[in-house]
Amino acid sequence: MNKIFLKFYQKKLFTLKEATKIIKNYQVCKNTLKRLISKNQIKRIRNRIYYIVPLDNPDFYPNHIEIASNITQDATIACTSALTARSLWQAEDTLFLLGSYAKTIRIKETTYKILENPYNFGFEEIEYNTGYSTIDLKITDIERTIIDCLRTKSIPFVDLQKILKERNLEISIKKMIKYLEKYKKPILYNKVGLILDMSKDNLKISENDLTDIRKKLSKKTFYLKEKGLRLIKPKYKYYNKWNIMIPEKVFELIPSEALTIKS
Repeated sequence: MNKIFLKFYQKKLFTLKEATKIIKNYQVCKNTLKRLISKNQIKRIRNRIYYIVPLDNPDFYPNHIEIASNITQDATIACTSALTARSLWQAEDTLFLLGSYAKTIRIKETTYKILENPYNFGFEEIEYNTGYSTIDLKITDIERTIIDCLRTKSIPFVDLQKILKERNLEISIKKMIKYLEKYKKPILYNKVGLILDMSKDNLKISENDLTDIRKKLSKKTFYLKEKGLRLIKPKYKYYNKWNIMIPEKVFELIPSEALTIKS
């Protein structure tokens, strides 16, 4: 049995770079991979990414998040995909990752959306179970994940708010403000403040924490726009505490007593 096949049998997914550590001669390694593909012992996903075809499961296909983490050498799982990696959200047919350049890659029925990332902050590694092995996965931390989800509108606001309201998450307000300052997008203060305010009891966030964010609000009134929702009244209502126009379905989730707080 070929040593590449044996080496990666448990891991399943591997890259050309990893394979060349087993067979150090590049051309010999490439020829070996071609031979293994012809024997249907491995399959190529794209370019330099391959996976083992298990002896007892010829229909096997690797975990989509693991594929995403290998799409580029500097890939970082982000947005809703970072939520999925934490078992907070079920990914759909689009996976998000950060890289050195923006690009969209389609592999079978899945879209891998690479977002250009000029910011070197908010990363961490977690142990991630693919279903067939455990890997070290580089993802955005929870603070940056929340901000990026709001920034990209990659998840409906009410769904993200439900996660924050119902799951036991530890959020650092200092980190959130630090990250927001780096993004330099005024609307994010309004969005982040609103969603944390609506989830503050579960997140154990104090009014003083929220005040620190409110101090950063600009005088401009922003809209909490969502994908697929047109900017037509009366679908939006004004919430003075965060100086933002929000969809009625979000407005209805705000406790009546909170609406009396003056900005």
